Amino acid sequence: MQQNMLHSCPAFKLITMMVLVSLFASDATAQSVPDSTVHQRINFLQKSINHDQKATNQWWYGWMAGYGALTAGQAAVWYSSDDTGLRQDMATGAATTFLGMIGQFVSAYQPQHFAEKFSQLPEGSLAEREIKLSQMEKFLTDRSLMEVEARKWKAHLPSLGVNLASGLVTWVGFHRTVWDGVANFALNCVISESQIRTQPLRAKKELKRYHERFGGTEAAGIYRREINYNFIVSAGQAGIRIVF
Repeated sequence: MQQNMLHSCPAFKLITMMVLVSLFASDATAQSVPDSTVHQRINFLQKSINHDQKATNQWWYGWMAGYGALTAGQAAVWYSSDDTGLRQDMATGAATTFLGMIGQFVSAYQPQHFAEKFSQLPEGSLAEREIKLSQMEKFLTDRSLMEVEARKWKAHLPSLGVNLASGLVTWVGFHRTVWDGVANFALNCVISESQIRTQPLRAKKELKRYHERFGGTEAAGIYRREINYNFIVSAGQAGIRIVF
């Protein structure tokens, strides 16, 4: 009797329907991305990460070799030359390119073997493949954001400071003309800015291709500057505080 009353209760029927709908919805969500698509996404991301790693290594080793050759060459000229002005130029030049080598070691772009690490992740089951796919998507997104951050104005400040110091040493320290200092500063700026401007943007491009092919929003991999501001009003002062 009580069981029949329970089954005829409207509240019981409503709860049962909600549970069934929830189960069907969760099952549909789990099957929303077929296993074949997961395979395709993993293969695409693996190739993208391989391309990103190759571009990063080429940039890092290329600039390291260039800075090393310039440092050694200028040091050799400084050691062998009897011309005072030339020796001064080579000394400051060798110092700045040597600091450029140090900058490579602290750069956000470092030679790594992350592509091999992802290729070794297990994908024997659907759960493992989904975990691997999630990690690869996050990695490519983080790399895309890093590429944008590495070109922002903050990245230019260290090299700008070194170049300015080199120009001042040439002008004031070596008692040369102001134009000698300007020429030194300008030449070093060309080199350092070229280093920054040639930093690879491969991850950002690959992430865009990934979203174009498999859907989703590209916004996850594109940095957008966030600007927060608020009004400050207190006794004797008023203003706007901007944080970006």
